[in-house]
Amino acid sequence: MFGFKRTNDPDLRSLRKEGLRIVRENHHLRRKNESLAKDMTVLREEIRRLQFIVKEYQQMLFKKKALFQRKNKDDDDHTPKKKGAPVGHEGTTREVPKRVDEHKDVCLEKCPECSSDKLTPCGRYYDHYQEDIIIPPTFVKRFRHHYYYCPNCKKAVHGTGEGELPGSYIGPNAKALAAFLHYQMSVPYRKIKTLFKEMFSMDFDPTSCVGFDKQIRIRGEPLYEKLRDSLKNMPYLNVDETGWKDKWLWCYADERHAVYRIEFGRGQKELRGILGDSYKGVLISDLLGAYNGIRSLKQKCLVHVLRLIDKWSGYYDNDPKMIRYFLSLNTTIKRIVHLNNQMNKKRLPKNFSLRKADVVGSLRRILSKDLEPIKANKFRRKLLDRFDELVTCLDYKGISSNNNHVERLLRGSVIMRKITFGNRSREGELNHEVIMSLIQTARLQNLNPLPFLRALLTNAGKAAAAMSLDLTSARPYPKYEMPLNDNSSFRLNPPLRINQRQVKLLPEFASASR
Repeated sequence: MFGFKRTNDPDLRSLRKEGLRIVRENHHLRRKNESLAKDMTVLREEIRRLQFIVKEYQQMLFKKKALFQRKNKDDDDHTPKKKGAPVGHEGTTREVPKRVDEHKDVCLEKCPECSSDKLTPCGRYYDHYQEDIIIPPTFVKRFRHHYYYCPNCKKAVHGTGEGELPGSYIGPNAKALAAFLHYQMSVPYRKIKTLFKEMFSMDFDPTSCVGFDKQIRIRGEPLYEKLRDSLKNMPYLNVDETGWKDKWLWCYADERHAVYRIEFGRGQKELRGILGDSYKGVLISDLLGAYNGIRSLKQKCLVHVLRLIDKWSGYYDNDPKMIRYFLSLNTTIKRIVHLNNQMNKKRLPKNFSLRKADVVGSLRRILSKDLEPIKANKFRRKLLDRFDELVTCLDYKGISSNNNHVERLLRGSVIMRKITFGNRSREGELNHEVIMSLIQTARLQNLNPLPFLRALLTNAGKAAAAMSLDLTSARPYPKYEMPLNDNSSFRLNPPLRINQRQVKLLPEFASASR
């Protein structure tokens, strides 16, 4: 190895052994140096990420501008915006009411300026319309029950009056209004008690509101169970969750239905309890790993993906190559969102198949490039593994690219959580699940929740309230390449993927070339 021939000289043999030892030690140190270099790269990335998080929390603490807000304008352009309406903007005023409940003529005996009584009528006038409300007083209704003897039952019987709640001293209008204020307007029970006392002169204990909610929940539970069972037959579902006093509040919704559930966790166990092991429609959600355990077509919220891309680009703000990569990825995701928004119109945009093939191919090429930073490459592989779940919105008309619908439905509960800190008993959790589901479903179907709750409380209006809600699933959204089969049971057809070799065979491309 060192040019020495085999010899019996002990000095040469010792030198050869020493040389072999040095070579082995050199190889060991080289491997150790490479390992330390990799560890140092990982630690640098982690330090950069933690520094970025510290800056983010510092700005949140001191309420400065958001860290990810891009500065597209120069410093000289940050001039304060002029207050008021823009130039050329036409002003609007309140429309004239279609009816007049009371008319009053405003006449003068003295001048309001100089108090002179020498006034002469001009023969002209102008009308001023003013809308106001009338605060109703407390209305007391007495139900006198007349007893009748029934020979079949062999006992005296009596009936229930219209709008009467047996055994209740508060009527259905007041109970429905209290539930509406609490669940729709996020008003605490003590504030509801104060409002009723000062506005309607009706006094009751704040704990009575819990009893009001229980009565509505008991009468609405059959309707809620039908609504919950109908979720499996919906062509698509938006699903999201939020914290709820040591538990999690789940919301399942489509364009006409909403179901709330309060569970102990936010994993696959809770999802399978509602949807089962598989779901026949499209599941729209964020990037939480619990949704991956449900067998179904999925669409990940691209707004969440854009936020993650902005955050990762901030981690490597000193690396021009990484900034260019994340900028191209951000642009491609925004192109998918824009194309999806155009799909939801009555007609598909011009050359839609060609534009779809281009943006899908661009996204696949970007996500197929390996990145040097280990953390960033792991994030890239995560998006590449879920590639089909990023572009499902381009395969089915009516499937949104974001999860904004269910997030807006959760906003009311989040505000209530901030004010009331959630529920402290299982009874309150059940009330929240049922009443919030019925109120939001009524609003999604353009029904006024207040008359709906009032009708649900009365026995006579219970059937009418049940009939007013449409629990049937909407018609499945057709796929733009091929129609759904009638016997598909809302199972959506597999998407048609178009690569660059197939672009020349597209009829839209052929017609355009002619």
